[in-house]
Amino acid sequence: MKELLTSMTGYNVWANRKLVDALMALPVDMLDAEVGGSFNSIRKTIYHIWDAQVIWLSRLQGASPTDWPSKSITDDFSGFDLYFLQQSEDFNRFVETRQETFFDDMCFYRNLNGDTMKTRNGEIILHCMNHSTYHRGQIISYMRQAGITELPHTDFIVFTRERN
Repeated sequence: MKELLTSMTGYNVWANRKLVDALMALPVDMLDAEVGGSFNSIRKTIYHIWDAQVIWLSRLQGASPTDWPSKSITDDFSGFDLYFLQQSEDFNRFVETRQETFFDDMCFYRNLNGDTMKTRNGEIILHCMNHSTYHRGQIISYMRQAGITELPHTDFIVFTRERN
């Protein structure tokens, strides 16, 4: 299980880096253009990915955040890349340093509504990485709809080819 999960969190760092590089080259107005979808803009979608990663890692570390972390971010997108990539690397490092038994252990936490929950640590990690992949795909689609033709290739198979 650990090998799979470290592969997924390593992929997450790699894919987030590729996506952020592409986003940082966009004009700010394009980040905030209404595109429909789950969060209505590229910026809101990338913030949602970051929010989820921060919240799930916090839960794995024994905390239960009560609000979305991105609420504290100003409207200036510059510098967000550092927060996002550092958090992705922190998540990866956290998973790399766990013992195999950790992934079968239960995580007890409160969701943002205050409800008590429990989920296996490994399932949380898989969920979070899958969640990030899903929303990265949405962002790529939004960029394509905006006419951007130089899109990052963030497929897992590309990651594995580059890694090997």
